[in-house]
Amino acid sequence: MRNPILTSLTVVALLCLSASATAFQQGNSIQGKVSNAAGKHMAQVIVEIETGNGQPVETTVTNNEGDFSITGLTGTSYIVVIRQLDYEPLSEHVDFVRTVDADAPGERRTIQITLIPKGGVAARPSNRVVSGQSVPKAARDALERALKFSKDNKSEDTIASLKEAIKAYPDYFDAHLLLAGEYLKVDRLDESIAEYEQARKINPKDDRVYQGFGQVLMKQKKFALAVGVLGEAARLNPSDANIQMVMGMALLEHASAANPAQSKEAAAERERSFGLAEAAFLKAFELSGKKMAAVHLQLARLYGKKGERSKAADELEQYLKMSPGDKKADSLREAIKTLRAGDGR
Repeated sequence: MRNPILTSLTVVALLCLSASATAFQQGNSIQGKVSNAAGKHMAQVIVEIETGNGQPVETTVTNNEGDFSITGLTGTSYIVVIRQLDYEPLSEHVDFVRTVDADAPGERRTIQITLIPKGGVAARPSNRVVSGQSVPKAARDALERALKFSKDNKSEDTIASLKEAIKAYPDYFDAHLLLAGEYLKVDRLDESIAEYEQARKINPKDDRVYQGFGQVLMKQKKFALAVGVLGEAARLNPSDANIQMVMGMALLEHASAANPAQSKEAAAERERSFGLAEAAFLKAFELSGKKMAAVHLQLARLYGKKGERSKAADELEQYLKMSPGDKKADSLREAIKTLRAGDGR
């Protein structure tokens, strides 16, 4: 049975809206590219198109580059379905603004899909939709060069290529988002904020924008603000374990910065933030399918700051069970001994 909420895959969808004389001939159309988690294009994948209420419409197969295309659609609501052997099933809704007629010639939607192997971490995609993006080839080529430079850790070349992409197409959402992240990586925080803001103006519903803002604010040690921004990211993408993890870290830092001796209010805020941080870490662990070992390290930090030494030691032991090959395993074992000794064991 198809899972309508995509609990077993990660889908990154960029929807482009454009009308043309060709679209009038073809009606609404859905184009897409299918890749696996390693970025390899998936050839000969069967793609089924259903109506919004699940009735079959058409079936096609991806080409050697992982591309597929369905044209001549006259309705406004469809579901793209993929049931590929050894991968989690996929179902992605695609909606159009209007039906096709002589006065409304048709629209195009482009979907980029990542298939997750069976047993992969569950995730629900957020609304990563960009309307009206018809990116020229020069901009796409510049962005591809930027991705190659970034992979080689050539930051200045990456930035230059992303600026070139934006110059060719000023509303290029992906270029603004990547440029913001690159600036964040090299601690050019004001420029990073400016690019995240540009990305937000283009698509205010993409959780990655708010994740980036939150990371900038954390570097600026504005932890309370970071929590609020990351909360918006979590609202847009409630199944992302990483968002919960980063939010827990921001809450932990916010709690640590509070001075309980200053006032009753400060002490209460500290305890409240500790509690919220713990809840965020535990939620991240659940969302990850209980595979995110780093959660135990963060919980150990949290319990250590609260003076709960036994619980901190327990979390470090859980981490080592999940990550026995960690390079810092010996120092972590020493920390466990110290915590146990201080706890009277």
